[in-house]
Amino acid sequence: MTRLQPLSLVDLTSLITLMALTIATILMAAEAHAFCSVFCIHRDRTLETDICSGL
Repeated sequence: MTRLQPLSLVDLTSLITLMALTIATILMAAEAHAFCSVFCIHRDRTLETDICSGL
């Protein structure tokens, strides 16, 4: 049987940084999607062409 090794400080710091960046990316994407949904539904053309070009 293998035994798990505890993480070093550098590995732990890297893991925490990766988790924080992943969470921040998901939150930013959710906020951008909500913002885009509000303005694209109301059809403000200037915002739609700048922000919602994919719709």
